[in-house]
Amino acid sequence: MTGILDRFYVEHGIYGARVLARSLQLTANCRSDEEIDTHVQLLKDDLDACARDMKRLVRLNQKGDMFAGWPRIDDEPADERGP
Repeated sequence: MTGILDRFYVEHGIYGARVLARSLQLTANCRSDEEIDTHVQLLKDDLDACARDMKRLVRLNQKGDMFAGWPRIDDEPADERGP
């Protein structure tokens, strides 16, 4: 879960991080300016939480600690690389 509304979630993979919406309807029906402002502010707060999570995941991906110690392709002898 990301944020308090659980309207968005962050996916992370080898191509980076992205935000996806859990549903097509992000707000309830609003009848006043105050309701609109309140609902939109909550969505903004959730998106800010997603942004923090995305930045954390990208930093983790850039560290490369997950693959530390693995031999690089450049380190392998030419005859072991295959065709």
